[in-house]
Amino acid sequence: MEKNTVIQARNLTKTYKLYDNHSNRVKEAFHPFRKKYHQTFNALTDISFSIKKGETVGLIGRNGSGKSTLLQCVCGIVAPTSGIIDVHGRISALLELGAGFNPEFTGRENVYLNATIMGMSQEEIDACYDQIAEFAAIGTFIDQPVKTYSSGMYVRLAFAVAINVNPDILIVDEALSVGDTLFQVKCFAKFREFQEKGVTIVFVTHSVDLVTRYCNKGYLLENGRFHARGDVIDVVDEYNRLLVNCSKKDRKVKKIDRRKKAISGDKGTNTRLEWEGMFKTNPQENRYGNGGATILEAGIFDLDGNGVQTMIKGKEYEFRMRVLFHKRVTNPILAYTIKDIKGFDITGTNTLFQTIDTGTFDPEDIVSVTFRHKMILGAGGYLLSFGCAGFENDNYVIFERRYDYMTFEVVSEKPNVGFLDLESVITMHHHA
Repeated sequence: MEKNTVIQARNLTKTYKLYDNHSNRVKEAFHPFRKKYHQTFNALTDISFSIKKGETVGLIGRNGSGKSTLLQCVCGIVAPTSGIIDVHGRISALLELGAGFNPEFTGRENVYLNATIMGMSQEEIDACYDQIAEFAAIGTFIDQPVKTYSSGMYVRLAFAVAINVNPDILIVDEALSVGDTLFQVKCFAKFREFQEKGVTIVFVTHSVDLVTRYCNKGYLLENGRFHARGDVIDVVDEYNRLLVNCSKKDRKVKKIDRRKKAISGDKGTNTRLEWEGMFKTNPQENRYGNGGATILEAGIFDLDGNGVQTMIKGKEYEFRMRVLFHKRVTNPILAYTIKDIKGFDITGTNTLFQTIDTGTFDPEDIVSVTFRHKMILGAGGYLLSFGCAGFENDNYVIFERRYDYMTFEVVSEKPNVGFLDLESVITMHHHA
């Protein structure tokens, strides 16, 4: 392994035997000529990667893509069928919270049991026990049998054990935040503390916001293989395209064809671009969809109708977009989203959230939509995205999304903490 590499996999493959029923399994085991009664399924195929000390890695992918199997191989729970995986350091894994708890034991007894399984000595457990009990915050229930716990208490204790055993590597599978709001705050604070200490973190999540906020490397799994890897924003963008089954190649072809159709449509000047050259758009925008509609153009306007990309906090502005439909669509969902420069969603809305009946559109119809609001974001740079989606046969479909379509700046005369300014009114009373 290279210097500072704590996890390295080379040509990792995990194959399972699938049987139609239990009797076929028995027949295969005792058949004199070793006849096969199973089908093989590769949960992982030829996976290779390396993770360095202190990196925070996000693993994303659709259900069944092999994410959990990969983490189980890293943790040594599942042995690979072929290939090699090397891990250096103590692993604390949150794969199935409380899976090793004995329901007849008390919480205290289960803390010692689980920590021992993780390789800690009696002295080490004694030293961190108070931290675990304080973090779990279940009070005197710590000395009651676990079978009497509520589901919330159960996962709080399991989480507290997993993150308070001083791991070198933290593995998390869809369990980064559990419990109520205050407990989630403690979990994320611990997560940041680990990052500051140089703990290597690998976690699976369906929340791309968590990946963009916390990770410095991303992996996208699809059908047991890496579909994308590297920069977090690029991996998340590829994941979004994958969710609508639209490859990058298809997206580029559709983009060119739709634009030609939009400019030379049958309805005259309505299909021509009205704001071309008015805004500086992002040439690297993430544009995809199923072809049901095209977002012709979009922009930001002040109340006098002037196009702007610098806004003054406290004033009103309009986000506008024009959409051309290529098929009959009923009640399309029209939306915008604002993200920070790291790709984290800040705010947004759509016509579905605001219960607006948008009507029915036929091929070549165009709709213009305006979102008017007061700008309350703090000073800084942001990314603006637009989307058009809907439902077909009760299935949610994306006609077109234009993520990171354009940037804009907000300027302010007074500073504030965070992204939003609630414009608080401060009053004081001096009592003598």
